[in-house]
Amino acid sequence: MLVLALDTALGACSAAVLDTGSGRVLARRSEPMERGHAERLVPLAAEVCGEAGIGAGDCRRFVATIGPGSFTGLRVAIAAARGMALAAGGDAVGIPTLAALSEPYLAAAEPVAVLAAIDARHDHVYASLTGHDRMLAVPPRYMPAAEAAGLAASGPVALVGPGADAVLGVWPAGASPPVILDEAAYSDIAVVARLGAAADPSTAPCRPLYLKAVDAKPQASAPLFGRAR
Repeated sequence: MLVLALDTALGACSAAVLDTGSGRVLARRSEPMERGHAERLVPLAAEVCGEAGIGAGDCRRFVATIGPGSFTGLRVAIAAARGMALAAGGDAVGIPTLAALSEPYLAAAEPVAVLAAIDARHDHVYASLTGHDRMLAVPPRYMPAAEAAGLAASGPVALVGPGADAVLGVWPAGASPPVILDEAAYSDIAVVARLGAAADPSTAPCRPLYLKAVDAKPQASAPLFGRAR
């Protein structure tokens, strides 16, 4: 099966093609960017498919990171994966961003838990804590960075993701430092592809995973379009 993976949830626009028959990633590319994902993703996916010697319609599974991440950015990959799957008659599956950030360290030989964190600003992070056995000790949620630091400092841990610096900045005094520190700004798209290939479409829906409400809200006391006449 050919798998096309897409990621626009964080600080890059990424695409990769995986051939599950051979286990090889045929082509991959990640371009760091803070904005412009919507304009770049589809051309990038076409270029990556071209490098792999296939068309997007040859794929039977389309994978997207579903968040947490940028409220608008992550929807770009989700919409593309769902649209391509519909056109190709394939499956669309979603992989949580924190799971993609954690996975490389869960596969490592050293038995440590993984605290994956994404900076949510205002001294908060999106975070999850996963044991080396891949059991979620703390499911993905929005929390104060200090709370995440307390969770991570309770044992040997790999601290990873673009929120790692925010967590390390409030690390408990006297606690042992992380065994591994990786402040990667975005997920490894090859890891996203492999997780997506192994996922069950019935339990890994391709829809946004939001852990907090949108900050901008209309004023409750003011009518949106003026008073009715």
